[in-house]
Amino acid sequence: MAERSLVWFRSDLRVHDNWALAAAGAAKAAGGVVGLYIISPGDFLRHGTSPNRVAFVVDCLRELACELAKKNVPLLVRGSETPDGVAAEVARVAKQVEAEGVYAGREYEIHEVARDAAAASLLSSMRCKLQLFDDQVILQPGSVLTGAETPYTVFSPFKRQWMKVLASGGGVPAERTIGKQPLSGVQADEVPSGVKGFAPTADLSAWPAGERAALARLAEFTNGQTGALMKYKAQRDTPSVPGTSKLSAYLAAGVLSPRSALRAASEANEGRLDSGNEGAQTWISELVWREFYKHVLQAFPRVCMNRAFKPGGDKVQWLDRPEWLEAWKQGRTGYPIVDAGQRQLLTTGWMHNRLRMITAMFFTKDLLLDWRLGESHFMQNLIDGDLAANNGGWQWSAGVGTDAAPYFRIFNPTTQSEKFDATGAFIRKFVPELAGLSAKEIHDPVPLARLELGYPLQIVDHGEARERTLKAYKAARV
Repeated sequence: MAERSLVWFRSDLRVHDNWALAAAGAAKAAGGVVGLYIISPGDFLRHGTSPNRVAFVVDCLRELACELAKKNVPLLVRGSETPDGVAAEVARVAKQVEAEGVYAGREYEIHEVARDAAAASLLSSMRCKLQLFDDQVILQPGSVLTGAETPYTVFSPFKRQWMKVLASGGGVPAERTIGKQPLSGVQADEVPSGVKGFAPTADLSAWPAGERAALARLAEFTNGQTGALMKYKAQRDTPSVPGTSKLSAYLAAGVLSPRSALRAASEANEGRLDSGNEGAQTWISELVWREFYKHVLQAFPRVCMNRAFKPGGDKVQWLDRPEWLEAWKQGRTGYPIVDAGQRQLLTTGWMHNRLRMITAMFFTKDLLLDWRLGESHFMQNLIDGDLAANNGGWQWSAGVGTDAAPYFRIFNPTTQSEKFDATGAFIRKFVPELAGLSAKEIHDPVPLARLELGYPLQIVDHGEARERTLKAYKAARV
């Protein structure tokens, strides 16, 4: 029987601009191309993957199977209860379909690197090669270095060099896609309706699954006439306004290629990346932030291991206040903007980026709780949970990460609320007990109003908390 190419899908659930899939097609294996996705509940648990993201991924798999079928590529969906069994399952399927090569998008987390090494070893013993492609990023980690050939640890100089490296390589890489393949003779598996133990906890209706939905959303966002891209800089920090792309879940699951996102933004900005329309420039900068955290994760594996990027960050004496942790999780801190963000997360499985910064900084700087507890809570609820971005954002907010500013950057949650939700529209939506208050009152209701409306008093005083945190960070020499 003719040998086949096997594509091992992981964080790249798309047909468009999927370099591993395109390479498998270009190999012209006589037996065609077969796709594989392995569902591992143990892997989801080890990574703290939210049921919301698991449900979204499964729905996207169903759409992927349909799109692959149009290319004569059957999708096999297999399982491994434990993460350690994934590599063996890949080898087993490769043998079953008589694969001459296995193609996959590279993943950078420490467990995933070990898994791929194990898979490569097993496949090699079968005379089958594992080929990995840098498909989660636009520029490969390790390709953007300082003059001393070391990784960047601060975003702004990283971005400048990233732009130079991209330009020197000819700009945004061209799209690579797969054509229709010869019939493989392999029967596709049925995609399950879900994964036991991972039923979604939020309303995910705002996130239609699959590549077609992602590309349609990208096209709508980057439409130069009606899209939000051109107004992104002015609107992105106002959570009551639909001023963001809402593409994060698609990028995290690899349903949308980061190259496709950059290409669309550049085209809307007349081919420019770091000039032209300020909205487009700002959103492109956010894509580079995403790249930065991937590069940091690959270069400094300790951030995958529950350790702070800054050595002093592991010496901070965090408080042990489980009642504060629970109040924060449930959106009952007494700070309306913080509570609105937390309730948005619980309700929708997503949180506006400005609110992620506000709530994370409140958690670490006002409550002085261990950032890892907050990071974990986000991962257990976010539909777009991604280790590099989530970890990077939490460490930035906690002042123990790559942020160039010293640890004493501390947001005042009330002034943040007044600045970014001036009318109180967002608070009214997610903290409805305060809906009747005026724009002036809603950011910090007086005690009597809180009592009458059933809304809690502030669990900490911001001024006192700030002083306590400064002392703790100074003692740790962050």
